[in-house]
Amino acid sequence: MGGSGSLLPPSSYSEPSRFLATLRAFPSVQTGPAKTILICEDDRNLRQLVRVVLGDGYRFVEADTGREALDLAYKLRPDLIILDLMLPGASGFDVLTELRAKLPGDETRVIVMSAWGHADEAALNAGADRFVAKPFEADELTSVVSEVLGEARG
Repeated sequence: MGGSGSLLPPSSYSEPSRFLATLRAFPSVQTGPAKTILICEDDRNLRQLVRVVLGDGYRFVEADTGREALDLAYKLRPDLIILDLMLPGASGFDVLTELRAKLPGDETRVIVMSAWGHADEAALNAGADRFVAKPFEADELTSVVSEVLGEARG
């Protein structure tokens, strides 16, 4: 690792805190299998934005309808579902209600993301782990995802 492709000069290897700070600056460094995030959003551009904001450290699966979201959730058992409320086929509330009835809450976490800022309490009461209002700040989404997945943040 000390060659021209290294992230740090060889002298910094003896400074563990500096090395750890550098690792935290590269969140895609994996210590195990990537966690799976199912993005349930009918707007393709917004799905892409979520992927870009969260980075390469996750495995992403996408659904653009409520029915597709449920099918993928049952088949793949993702670690996290980011769920819009306004979906064709079945609303985000319908999806959330069915997921919570059929999947253990500790198996799959759900973050509801909606332009309906007033829907936060209803989403949490329906079983969402967290609510993020759209439009969202990149740092907020990243922080909420890390928190819900129980990941340490540097």
